[in-house]
Amino acid sequence: RLPGYKSPEPVKGTVVLNSEDSANRNRYFQGFHNVKIFSDSLQAVSDSLFYSGADSIFRLFKDPIVWAAKNQVTGDTIFLFTRNRKPERIYVFENGMVINKSSEGMYNQIKGNSLNGYFVDGNIDYMRAKGSAESVYYAQDESGAYVGMNSANADIIDMYFVEKELKKVVFRSSVTGVFGPISQVADDKKILRNFRWLDGKRPKTKFELFGG
Repeated sequence: RLPGYKSPEPVKGTVVLNSEDSANRNRYFQGFHNVKIFSDSLQAVSDSLFYSGADSIFRLFKDPIVWAAKNQVTGDTIFLFTRNRKPERIYVFENGMVINKSSEGMYNQIKGNSLNGYFVDGNIDYMRAKGSAESVYYAQDESGAYVGMNSANADIIDMYFVEKELKKVVFRSSVTGVFGPISQVADDKKILRNFRWLDGKRPKTKFELFGG
């Protein structure tokens, strides 16, 4: 049980972002095995977690997954920086991948050795994939109609989000890629290596965090 936390009793490994402890700079806590985090704008799971009020960083270890709106972020280790109980920045160490569900069966995917992203009002605003970056991106016109799929590699890939949606992808340095009609792209080319859509593990409500 987290020190100072009131009823209801949290299950082992559960963390609630709006706990009063998160605002206390002298407090820290650790969670082990089946850690879950929930807020209205962001959810996360991992095997273990360390949080310190001194820097307001959630450190997620071993198979961490973070969700924000239609976006899923994975990697070897994830640091989630917060301010005033809201996510401010996310940093992924090694094997970072962000997946954005564009439509049913269509997933924008970007991966890199590391990911560094920033939030505005609890939503992802910008993210950069760096180091052997790869992407699969479903391009849309101004009306929202899909015009093709782009598969590309670059040293750096920048992602820009508008109203929780991935709206722009910019490739920087050593860019190679192919763009074509979606119907002409083979199914195995529509996903990057190690693609996993893990929405089934996502905490959907705060009530999922409590139990006997």
